[in-house]
Amino acid sequence: MEPHCVVGRQWLEPLLQRLSESPPGTVLMPTLDIIPESDFGAYHIAQQFIGGFDWTLKFNWMGRPGARNASYQHPDPYPTPVLSGGIFAIWREHWERAGTYDEGMNEWGGEHIEMSLRTWRCGGRIEIVPCSRIGHLFRSRNPYSVDVAEVLRNEKRAALVWLDEHLERFYAAAPPARGLDAGSVEERLRLRAALGCRSMGWYTEHVYPELLGEQRAAGSPEPWTPAGALALALGALTGLLWLRPLAAKLQRVLGKPRSERD
Repeated sequence: MEPHCVVGRQWLEPLLQRLSESPPGTVLMPTLDIIPESDFGAYHIAQQFIGGFDWTLKFNWMGRPGARNASYQHPDPYPTPVLSGGIFAIWREHWERAGTYDEGMNEWGGEHIEMSLRTWRCGGRIEIVPCSRIGHLFRSRNPYSVDVAEVLRNEKRAALVWLDEHLERFYAAAPPARGLDAGSVEERLRLRAALGCRSMGWYTEHVYPELLGEQRAAGSPEPWTPAGALALALGALTGLLWLRPLAAKLQRVLGKPRSERD
């Protein structure tokens, strides 16, 4: 759960029911409705989407469940390739057995992508439960500072452990990550081996085939140029609205000649 949320009536029962009838490795998400920043008293019902990401490992809402499965009937729970963040239900025993979060990651960012890849490929699954609804406050700007280099470092750690033969796709989509020191990932690689996890190829074939046709974050600029590579990578750091002002500022600064930068 996150602090900037308001739970709906009987939000918990559908999650507990689905957990109780699902295999132990199942991770469940409620539907995230919208609390507008301009009016905390308002509450907007959200549509049902699946979560996805591109080769920069940035989250995006990628499509509707019915588009992936023509037989889908609302409000049945449905699979999603990736978690949108830190709002989910999981049995504590499985959370601990499966490795919790990567303790080598810092601050914020990348942990939900890493956990999603680990869940699906190590014997679990992720579902969204439409009957469980939570209002989430979506902010236009971040109320606290975020080190964008740490976000990219976290994403590189996830890429090094989980992308296998697709690692170069990550570097092509986020060039600044190639020379970034992400620290040792040996402990996470040992965890992956101990859990007997499947390959990235299995994931793209059976869980998220759309990824192979998604080469960059939705709306990210092209083409990459030597002068603009870092700015564009930072601009695409996240699909969350509150990082856009920060990304825009970085793009303006990095687009200037070096002598004119503050």
